[in-house]
Amino acid sequence: MLPGLKSETVRVGPALVCSFTGDLILDSEPQAEQALNAALDQHPGLLVVDLAGVELFTSTGLNLLLTTRRRAAAEGVPLVLLAPPQQTLRVLEITDTARLFTLYADVGDVLRDHTPTTPRG
Repeated sequence: MLPGLKSETVRVGPALVCSFTGDLILDSEPQAEQALNAALDQHPGLLVVDLAGVELFTSTGLNLLLTTRRRAAAEGVPLVLLAPPQQTLRVLEITDTARLFTLYADVGDVLRDHTPTTPRG
């Protein structure tokens, strides 16, 4: 059986959470790119890329994240990575790109840090 990738995008408050499960590799890159571009096309207040379910992460996945980060920045959409597994985090560290992303372990922390608060008065 060929490795696969599943993606799901859900709105959580002002954020769109794009979750991936499976292998983020050359064969799955078009699907992942389509999911991320579709999310950015909605102009969310925040794009959360949930990597918790990623089993295999190669340079293809890294390049896709970097390209998505560039587009998000150009459009003024904050982008964060959620729960990257150890092997994915290792790729980010080895390539010295981890510093380019804000990493979170829990979606609750993401929303707490990125949800505007209304002053009480």
